[in-house]
Amino acid sequence: MKLYAVPHSPFAARVRLALRVKGLAYEMEPPPGGSTRSPEYLALNPIGKLPVLVTDDGLKIAESETIIDYLDEIFPVPSLIPAGVAERAQMRNAIRTIELYVVPAALRLFGQLDPAKRNDSIVIAELANMSSGLSLVENFVDDAVYVTGNAISKADCIVLPTLILCDLAGHLFGANGIVSEFEVLSRYAAKARSDGRMLTIWDETSAALAKLTG
Repeated sequence: MKLYAVPHSPFAARVRLALRVKGLAYEMEPPPGGSTRSPEYLALNPIGKLPVLVTDDGLKIAESETIIDYLDEIFPVPSLIPAGVAERAQMRNAIRTIELYVVPAALRLFGQLDPAKRNDSIVIAELANMSSGLSLVENFVDDAVYVTGNAISKADCIVLPTLILCDLAGHLFGANGIVSEFEVLSRYAAKARSDGRMLTIWDETSAALAKLTG
């Protein structure tokens, strides 16, 4: 399998964690043509975003959550879906909440990186939106090593890299340690890193982001 991604992408980190949990071999390459807008890459993914997984038989799969679902269906052991009905509901709530109320605000903040074009009112509003979203996510995260249950689930693959993204966004826009403002999320991030698979993804992605942003 080949994963088209870059080391600093939290969205690629979601898939990389799933691959690591599954113990699957893969190659990671940057987008062909040097850009997600290149004709070569758009031929792989017309959406023009990272990551994309290309399977050994040529199937092209876009969007991190869709890739994770595919991997879990084709390689069901170990499963990334909790066995219990209540835990599955909690997993889905954690994912939907972070995708709807945290990620969009964080991405809009990155549209304000250029100080010459920055709109301070937008920055203030989106930091508040991101913070509000994180407060909602706390309702669906156990005060434990994993988001829900006693094993890594799809929720961990999505929540943990998003916390890296939020910490970076906060750092870049004067809200250092934004995740630490939320006790449950802060403890989850620390406990999750006691699992070597999640620690590796956290360290690799954080280091790549720090190198990119200086």
